[in-house]
Amino acid sequence: MRTRDPVTPPARWPIHPALLDGEALSSWLHRTAAAYELTLPGLLEHDLGHHRITDAGLDSDPPPDLLESLSGRSGVEPDRLRRMSLAGLVPWLLDSLDPCSCSFETYTRQFSVLLPTDRRPSRTPPPGWRPWLPPGRPVQRACRRCLDDAVVPALLLTWNLPLQLSCPTHRCLLEPCECLPAVYVGWESDQDRPTPASDPVAAMDARTSQALRDGRVTLPRRQVHAGVWFRLLRTLLDELCAPLGRAGCRGTDLRQVWEQLGGRNMRLHRRPFEELTWPDQALLLEAAATAIGLIERGTILARGTHGSLLTPEPVSTSHRDLRRAPPRP
Repeated sequence: MRTRDPVTPPARWPIHPALLDGEALSSWLHRTAAAYELTLPGLLEHDLGHHRITDAGLDSDPPPDLLESLSGRSGVEPDRLRRMSLAGLVPWLLDSLDPCSCSFETYTRQFSVLLPTDRRPSRTPPPGWRPWLPPGRPVQRACRRCLDDAVVPALLLTWNLPLQLSCPTHRCLLEPCECLPAVYVGWESDQDRPTPASDPVAAMDARTSQALRDGRVTLPRRQVHAGVWFRLLRTLLDELCAPLGRAGCRGTDLRQVWEQLGGRNMRLHRRPFEELTWPDQALLLEAAATAIGLIERGTILARGTHGSLLTPEPVSTSHRDLRRAPPRP
């Protein structure tokens, strides 16, 4: 009786680019395909047996069998490859990729920072709402210095999300662009130098980067889980859209945040953050960074239940501490 030949494992790729921290799966595969002078569809179909998978599909929820094939070709663990997609950020960044399992009320009202929950107007999100994910084609953004310094251009996963304004490494603003990794980069602006990020924006984006990298964030009071940071930030974006009249005495703090930015954009009242255009999203993210900076300096009060997380520990001035203090020279 003839024995069945043993199944041979898939051959390893002789060369493949190293994965970059935070890189999108589609970006890495574009760079891999370019190393063999192939297009990404050609690599997926002829080498991996998958076709009709778009870049958006790779960066959202890649098929498990594709991840297994990629692991066999590259030696990278499937879980590591999955973390290069939005599916790998569940449940930290969002509760689920399934819109039916995403609750607007739970995600944006589980915490409160500037305002008590009852001071915010109720909202009815559009069908299919998911936190941080625009309903249409996202605005592709990138760090000019990251791409200029790279031998082969690559894109980070979060650059397609309205989650950060700046690059924490270079402290400059991300810019809209058209980029096909390892092929070309085209910038929307003609400026040669990137725009430096303000200190509040750089500080906020550094925390978001820490959440994505380490799974935790260091706040003034203590470290919190990455999921707490993303929900605190999304809560703050929603609070900043509250009408000043409804906010009551807390409206003074909201007004002070918007005065720092030259006035209030009234259009932000009507739609959830994810439904706004990118310029309005950028304005709201800048307002969130401004609010966090004002809270940490004690300029405004974080009157919500969890606002103390953004407030430094109070300095003790008890009589015992004063007695132990050295005499003033």
